[in-house]
Amino acid sequence: MIDSFSMLSDEDKKDVIENIDNYSLDDIEAKLSVICVRNKVIFAAEEPENEVTTYNLDEKNSAEPEVPAWIRAINEVVSQREK
Repeated sequence: MIDSFSMLSDEDKKDVIENIDNYSLDDIEAKLSVICVRNKVIFAAEEPENEVTTYNLDEKNSAEPEVPAWIRAINEVVSQREK
């Protein structure tokens, strides 16, 4: 349960860890949740944003002004193998 509050520092969790035998699971969750609120933890900000880059490999129909050189090189190798 305590490990699921990884957004809190060890100092934040210190009291709960030291008194773990005195608290029920509900008490632990409640105490750590209150600390999260007091620390204004923003849960949504913790998820990394993955930006995706896509390319159209068909240069003739590409909306891109210029296909990157590495994709042109791949296309050339594929074209030569198809011959």
